[in-house]
Amino acid sequence: MKLRLRWITAGFASVAIALLASACQPEPVTYIAKTKPNTQVLTWVHHFDEEGARKWLEWGTQSFTKAHPSVTFNLTGVDGGNYMSLLRTRAVSNNMPDMYMIDNLEYAQDLIRSGYAMDLTGQPFLAQIDERYMSGVRSADGRIWALPIDVNGAGVIYNKEAFAKAGIDHPPVTWEQFIADCKALQKAGIIPIAAGYKDSWTITWDIAADLLANQYASGRNWISDVEAGRASFADDSIHFRSILQRFGERLNYVNAKPFDTDWNQAQVLLADGRAGMIINGTWTVDGVKSKNPQSNLGLFAFPYSKDPQDAKFGLKSTGGIVVNAKSPHKEAALQTLALFASKEMGDVFQKDKKALSVIKGLPTDFDPTYVELDDKYIQSGFTYDWSSLPTDFINLDLQKAFVNALTKFVLDHDHNPDLCIQELDQAFDRIRKPFK
Repeated sequence: MKLRLRWITAGFASVAIALLASACQPEPVTYIAKTKPNTQVLTWVHHFDEEGARKWLEWGTQSFTKAHPSVTFNLTGVDGGNYMSLLRTRAVSNNMPDMYMIDNLEYAQDLIRSGYAMDLTGQPFLAQIDERYMSGVRSADGRIWALPIDVNGAGVIYNKEAFAKAGIDHPPVTWEQFIADCKALQKAGIIPIAAGYKDSWTITWDIAADLLANQYASGRNWISDVEAGRASFADDSIHFRSILQRFGERLNYVNAKPFDTDWNQAQVLLADGRAGMIINGTWTVDGVKSKNPQSNLGLFAFPYSKDPQDAKFGLKSTGGIVVNAKSPHKEAALQTLALFASKEMGDVFQKDKKALSVIKGLPTDFDPTYVELDDKYIQSGFTYDWSSLPTDFINLDLQKAFVNALTKFVLDHDHNPDLCIQELDQAFDRIRKPFK
C-alpha cells in the first residue's frame, strides 16, 4: 500500500511550507459521482495509486450507493508524497473530507487531537477484523481510530522469469547471495534492480526494508530517537553506516538514470522482465500486475546479513479508513465502513488490490505471489511486526533533510556513507535542538 509512508509534519505549524511545496505538484484526481436532489455526498480522500486499489474503492462505494440511493461519493486521489500535507492544509481551512486514509496512527495524532477522527471503539464491524491486525489502529488508551484494511510488507518483489533466465533457482537469503544474484542478472542482460527515484519517496523505501529490519533487531524505535535528539546518525546504534554501505553497493545494479525514471516506469521494468527486482512495499505487486497481469512475481525478505536466519519479512497493518468526527454524514460513513469490513469486500480487495486483507476467514491462495509469502515466511514464523517502527520522520523539515542527503548519496559517485552521515547530523542539529 504504498502504503507508501509519507513526508509528514509534526503539526499544523509547517502547513505554510507544505503549501509552497504542493504548489508545484499535480492536481489531485477526483472521481465525482452523479448526484440527485437530497443526496448525501460523502467526500473521501485517499492516496491509492495502484489500479487494483482504485477498483476496490470504486466498486465498494458504487455498491453502497446502489443499496443506499440517497448516498453518493466524491473520491479524490492525492499523490502520496503530498498526502498528509494536503490533509493538514484542509484541516486548517476547516475543509476536511468526510472520510480519509491514514498510514500510521502516530503520524495522525494532530488530526485526532483536533477532532477530525471519530472514535470507532465498540463498532460492531470491527469484529470482522483479525485481532492480530488491530494494534496499528489502537492508541495506548485502547481506543480505535481507523478501520484497518490490509497487511503491508517491506521487502523485495522479484520477477521469477527474469531470475530463471539468469540461472537463479531460489531467492537469496544472505547479502553475499543477493549481490551474486545482481551480478547474474546483469550478465544475463537484465537490470538487477528497478529504481524510480524521480518520485523521491521511493529513495527512502529503497532502504526501508534494511532500516526496519535493523531497528527491529536492535529493539528500538531509532527514527523516533533521532527525531527527538536522543540518538544521532553517527552513533551507529542500529548500524546505519552499514545500511548506507549496502545501499551504495547495490546502486551499481540499478537502471541507468534512476532520477529520470518514475515509480510507474520502474514497475513496468519489473512487469516486463527487463528488471529482476524492486525493493519496496508489497503494494508493488498490485502496481506491477496492473501493468502486466501475467507477471510471475515473488516476494522475499531483504537479506541484509550473512546469517540466513536474519532474512525475515516485515509485515504490519497500521492505519486505514478514518471517519471525520465533525462530518455531517457520520452515520452514512459508519455504514460505509461496515460494508468495507465485510468478507465480500475483503475478497474484492484481495482479488483487485493483490494484497492480504485483515478481514477474518479469507483464503491466502488468492494470488501465487502471496502463496509463496504465506508458505515461506508467515507459516514458518519468518516474519516480524513493524507496526511501531516508522520509516519516515514526522517533522517535514527533518524528512526533507533525510531525503536530500540520501539523494546526494545516490548522486555521489563514491557513495560515501561517512559524508552522508555527517551531512545528516549537521542538518538535523540545525533543525532540532540536540538532546541533552
